[in-house]
Amino acid sequence: MKRLLALLLAAIMVSSAVSCAADPAEDTTPTAENPAAEATETEPVETKRFLDDLPEELSFGDSDFNILVRSEREDTTLAFELIGETVNDAICERTLLLEDRFDVTIMPTPLVSDKGQWNTAIAGSAQAADGAYDVVLPDYWWGIELGGYYADLNQIDYFDFSREYWCKGWNQNNEIYGKLFTAVGDWSLDLILQLEAIYFNQRMLTELQLENPYDLVKEDKWIHDTFIQMAQTGHRDMDGDGKMNPRNDVYGIMYNLHGGRGFLYAYGMKLGTKTDDGGWSLDYYNDRFVKMYDTVYAMHNDSRLVNYGEGYGQLFAGGSTLFQVGVLDCTRGYLRDMEDDFGLVPYPKLDEAQEDFISFNLGTAYMAIIKSAKNPAMSAAIMEAFSAENCKSVVPVLYEDALKDKYSRDPVAAEMIDILKRTVHFDFAFVNDAALNALCNVYFNAINDKKPLSSTYQSQKKLTERLLEKLMRSYQDTEEEAAAE
Repeated sequence: MKRLLALLLAAIMVSSAVSCAADPAEDTTPTAENPAAEATETEPVETKRFLDDLPEELSFGDSDFNILVRSEREDTTLAFELIGETVNDAICERTLLLEDRFDVTIMPTPLVSDKGQWNTAIAGSAQAADGAYDVVLPDYWWGIELGGYYADLNQIDYFDFSREYWCKGWNQNNEIYGKLFTAVGDWSLDLILQLEAIYFNQRMLTELQLENPYDLVKEDKWIHDTFIQMAQTGHRDMDGDGKMNPRNDVYGIMYNLHGGRGFLYAYGMKLGTKTDDGGWSLDYYNDRFVKMYDTVYAMHNDSRLVNYGEGYGQLFAGGSTLFQVGVLDCTRGYLRDMEDDFGLVPYPKLDEAQEDFISFNLGTAYMAIIKSAKNPAMSAAIMEAFSAENCKSVVPVLYEDALKDKYSRDPVAAEMIDILKRTVHFDFAFVNDAALNALCNVYFNAINDKKPLSSTYQSQKKLTERLLEKLMRSYQDTEEEAAAE
């Protein structure tokens, strides 16, 4: 099957080359009208075959490469049949390329997204040292990394986390004392599909004679106060009963839990601070943090302005909400059938003092290599190439064709998606959600419950500091164990 699909891939590549060759070339023959044109010989430009810097002849001798993958994400991770759907076929072609390049057969083991089942599978393989999985791709918030089952990726040959196809916004915030047990890169399409954006209704914007958010972003004027002023103009009590009702009235802003939490991150909330020795502290309570909290608190608890979750998605798609926070994957779902044109922009900045936009990602799987993997170097090489090839051939299909043009119906959105991808940030407390008692949720939950910041901070301070100390100690212990070995 693998070789047959490889032949199909080769046929597709040849067909593409013939099609390109059939295009008429520009005529540069000198003429009376264009005497400056000269027929010159140009030397062929050397291009690398692969984006990564792995050895060209690296081969693993017809080995099986076993991937434990969430069954709900298998179709955006691996594909083995060409079905005429652009994203699937790009994934399939990349899979075949990896198999052929490294002389391996990629063998997925799908497992439902259940924390207990995943913990059992990974812990069982690690304890039995059976080498059952060459790489595992669990969800980030299950906390399996705390079990001590994973190898330090920084100590394995072939990884280069400085490259553009690895997510610095995750990897840098997950490294403790120089050790990295989990990593995220372009191998995960959730890095794009789960990015949160602010969607706006183009028709309503025109009718209300409001500034275009695209222009505000480009002019660096897209800040919270402007966003709120526009949303206040957009909300309308359509039945005149003096009460806002999602079934009858028009809201300025709509979001769900994750979209609301994203405002805090977009406004600069960074709960973790890296220390000089490579560890982390939770030193974040300052005047700027207070301003972030108070700003989001005031917005969220304005019931005439914000619809928090009721009728989420359907109301915006139906043209009765000016702004909605949602992931980019919405453009491939219900927003494709939306009659009104829509646009999308990053979250606004908190104020003029904020240097850059900060985008928030709903969440993604990470990759890890169990200590007992049969050949960690093979695991590293293939995942390095996996991310590189996705960056080169899969992400462009999803990002350029599907998200930018086919689904969003708005070419200007391309620039906005560029900003979202460039500025994505995974906070240390978000990455280590399981180890820190879900600290990343504490403050938005407090806002939703109308709790004051000071008492909220004090109520969890001692606990999270103890948990952080435990987390730091676990990394120091693994360093001592490695030294002893």
